[in-house]
Formats: sequence, C-alpha cells, structure tokens
Amino acid sequence: MTERIPSGRIGEEIAALFLRLKGYQVIHRNLRTRTTELDLVATRGDCLAFIEVKLRGRGSISQSIECLDATKRRRVARGALLFLQHFPSLSSRTIRFDVIAITCTGEGLTVDHIENAFAAEGIMGW
Repeated sequence: MTERIPSGRIGEEIAALFLRLKGYQVIHRNLRTRTTELDLVATRGDCLAFIEVKLRGRGSISQSIECLDATKRRRVARGALLFLQHFPSLSSRTIRFDVIAITCTGEGLTVDHIENAFAAEGIMGW
C-alpha cells in the first residue's frame, strides 16, 4: 500500500531546499493556529521571512501569486503576529512576507521567490 503525499508538503519541501540553497535557515514549518497556517518561517541575516508556498501544476489557469488574496494576506499577517508573541526574541528583526511560487512544467519545475510579496501595513495593527 502506498501513501499519497499531499502536494502542499511536496511544495514546502522544494521551497525549503530552495531557501537553504539561497542561504536561509528555515526555523519553522507548518505552524498552525485556529485560523491560519504559516507554511515556512526562515531567517537570513537580520531578516525574518514568513513565506507562503504556492504549488501549481502545468496548465494551471491562475498564477500562484494571484491566489494570495486579501483574506489570505490577513491570515498570514495574523499568524506572523502570533508567532512573534511566542518568539519575542525574533521581533527585533526586519519582517518580510514572501511567496515562493512553484510551477510544474513539462520540463520540470520553476521556482520563483517573490521577496516582499505583500506588506502588512494596515493589517492587524501593523
């Protein structure tokens, strides 16, 4: 019997490897609260990045970044605030919200890292 691995987990594995190759340290994965999930939290230098991972198959109509609507951005920002409340020693770092968009093509995968994909100003008091 084979187990089916959820595609989100595969995308997060690819994204985590990609980040490590770029010099990031992934410090948390799949942090869940009642209202949201943070896919990846990573550091590099004085930056703390909250990273949403989007995996799309070949022929997908929507772009990965388009799937990050205002509701999802609020949820990620809310999750970031909760994270910082639990890890206050990290709150002095520069905070950034990134997206890693992974697209499956006929030739393989393309990985796009969109730094500062959205700002949290006006969201949850930021």
